[in-house]
Amino acid sequence: MKVASLVKSVVCLLVLFSFVLSLDHNKAEAAYSFQAKVTASSLNVRSGPGTTYAVIGKLTTGKIVTVLQQKNGWSSITAGTVKGWVSSQYLSPVTWTGYVTADSLNVRKAASATATILGAIPRGTAVTVHGTDGGWLKVTVPSKSLSGWVSSSYISKTAAYPKLVLKSATTMRKGPGTSYAIISSESPGTYYDKLAVKNGWTQVKKSNGTTGWIVSTLLRDPATVLKGKVIVLDAGHGGYDSGAVGAIYYEKMLTLKTVLQLGPKLQKSGAKVVYTRTTDTYLTLAKRVSISNLNLAHAFLSIHYNAFSKTSTGIETYYYYYSRERSLASSIQNGIIKQTGMRNLGAKYGNYHVLRENKRPSALLELGFISNPYEEKTIASSTFQTKAVQGIHDGLFNYFLNR
Repeated sequence: MKVASLVKSVVCLLVLFSFVLSLDHNKAEAAYSFQAKVTASSLNVRSGPGTTYAVIGKLTTGKIVTVLQQKNGWSSITAGTVKGWVSSQYLSPVTWTGYVTADSLNVRKAASATATILGAIPRGTAVTVHGTDGGWLKVTVPSKSLSGWVSSSYISKTAAYPKLVLKSATTMRKGPGTSYAIISSESPGTYYDKLAVKNGWTQVKKSNGTTGWIVSTLLRDPATVLKGKVIVLDAGHGGYDSGAVGAIYYEKMLTLKTVLQLGPKLQKSGAKVVYTRTTDTYLTLAKRVSISNLNLAHAFLSIHYNAFSKTSTGIETYYYYYSRERSLASSIQNGIIKQTGMRNLGAKYGNYHVLRENKRPSALLELGFISNPYEEKTIASSTFQTKAVQGIHDGLFNYFLNR
């Protein structure tokens, strides 16, 4: 009796296990939708997954359908107004090629932002798209023998042209050589799509659609401009040194706020960022300079907020060594003014310790007057901070563009 009972229990467990496996199998089959092509000359569409169900339509060879789920050799499909079930053996999956539009796109194990990351693929990488699940695409990456899921927001059906940026002023011509007519004069910092290369010239397309040729040596991959550059960010004052005092803020608070927002932006562009401080602590001027020199900074930026009168306004940037640093200060000043629209007080000489004793290219930024109650509210706003940070980033980018 006990043996029979045991056998009965085992059989029940096996049946239950098989049922669970069947559910998992069906679930796996129906995990995502994809397109397929009809291979039969005439394919019956039925009301359910089997030959016992009524025929509700027919599909001809070559018809493209969307497969919603699969079950026991049958596929639930839609094709225009037709919706039903067809035999899976008469469908051939259809894939398409997509191109990555993000700088770096994560390939994940499942269709979820929390799923395990299997790898990352750069902008322009071609992927083979097999199907969709919500806002996710099931892909394979032929160049990396990688398969997984990526966000559909960063995949385009159109191949992305490589981006280039102009290093110095030049002319765009109708053909690859100086014998061709000039189309236009081009300014440093202009971005282009790269179309072709011939005899030391590159065919490019501007954002307005104009195409032409520019000497290849004058163009650069923008991703390389800040890559590897050591940028030391110095949040002025700190600790018991409050700096200038406004109606609401201490200068030390705003300088740190700006630096902590600027750092990640520069890092995203490939720069190596070193901070003199990341908390409300005091550092001597000598210590700040030492950090710059020891890290062999490509640029040292000391961030400050100004104080004079209640009506003073504007932004200014200081340098000490004219030949070494004026271009750095000017580039950053121009970048900030362009982004913020604030009053331009210019780039000028300043006899400050962190500049004078620094052996690395350096600049001191005064990002508005905290002594002016109206300007204080402006410069403390998230809108201004975002614009100022972008301006500093752009200034550094333009400074290193031809270096």
